[in-house]
Amino acid sequence: MKRVAGASVVLLSSLALLTGCGSSADLGPIPQQLGGASYALYFSAQSADIDGAHHRGRLVLVDADGSVSVLPTWGMDHGRPVWTDEGLFFSDLKNDYRLDETRLTTIASPKTDSQYAMLATSPSTVLGLYNLGFSDAGGYTSQVVVTTGDTSTLSEVEGGYYTTANCEGTVYGIGLATGPYSSTGDPDTEPVMLNQLTDTADGDEENVGLSAQARDNALPASAPCQGGTIFYISDSISGGLDSPVRPVISMWDIASGEYREVAMDAGPLTERLMRSDGIGYPQVSADSIRDGRLQWFGVSNSIMSTDLATGRTEKQFDVAGVTDEVLSSQASFQGDEVVVMVDSDGSNPYEIVRYHRDSGVVLSRSVVNFAPEDLAAGLFLRGFAVRP
Repeated sequence: MKRVAGASVVLLSSLALLTGCGSSADLGPIPQQLGGASYALYFSAQSADIDGAHHRGRLVLVDADGSVSVLPTWGMDHGRPVWTDEGLFFSDLKNDYRLDETRLTTIASPKTDSQYAMLATSPSTVLGLYNLGFSDAGGYTSQVVVTTGDTSTLSEVEGGYYTTANCEGTVYGIGLATGPYSSTGDPDTEPVMLNQLTDTADGDEENVGLSAQARDNALPASAPCQGGTIFYISDSISGGLDSPVRPVISMWDIASGEYREVAMDAGPLTERLMRSDGIGYPQVSADSIRDGRLQWFGVSNSIMSTDLATGRTEKQFDVAGVTDEVLSSQASFQGDEVVVMVDSDGSNPYEIVRYHRDSGVVLSRSVVNFAPEDLAAGLFLRGFAVRP
């Protein structure tokens, strides 16, 4: 795959760049430091409505008391901020950003307008993965942007990766086999590939494994990786909206490239673990594994737990949430907590609720002090990050 590399220079006038044409009504002072923010929400228009001439995105910082501050961005569909001990990282069509205790750093970084994932490979370095699309050579191209210090470097890799994982600083992507890895040319029969995307000998993607059994229907932007194995939940049938669903724990060995799966057993539960229309699709995050079990969010806004060896699945507790064809609450497992970002249905505000991940005890609740219409028309909640 041809690679396009280049380091970009920091733009010193962050405030001027963010307050240019296309911003919405008065959003208040644009934050130049993190201050007391505990959470970050990323709102963006869809790709078709991101034009590079108007600010079609918003990064919203939320304090524990629900107060907010807002940064306009150029938009990034499925934009996913990531927070490390050294700051909050996020991106848009034109730039990469780092907001820390002392300043807002803006780095010129033109790229496409749809993101798969953003992963921290160290406290000071993040990797953004972006969906560029079909290539002239007949494959599929993703852009990789590595941001560290005051520079961002862009390259291109073969493949599209809706499932990604950070395994001790090395990033892997899972997706339908394309380009040189394609064996049938038919998306319905192509195998799924596991590719290493960073730390390879030549800088290109490196194929680790191919599986005809695996299915390309999972969406975790940061799947857990433990003991050299990537874990996530997928549908082993993947037959369309009218087909039955058979949820499995999917596992890839990053050393051998071997794929295996364990069927999920709901036991006495009457609710479906997964729906073919995607509503309530299981959500996992990098810290989802605990004591040999995969904890996840789904099943009508519940925290679930699945034994990785047997597939036996239990409901741990219900949580606040709004999930339907349009809205989707989000959850992040961190340490002893699971933090749920409750989407707004228009009649209720956004809220962020922290639970003890084992007992379900509510640890805190923050009602976000703004309504979606306060931002701009046509923006959707895309990403959510919790301060470490």
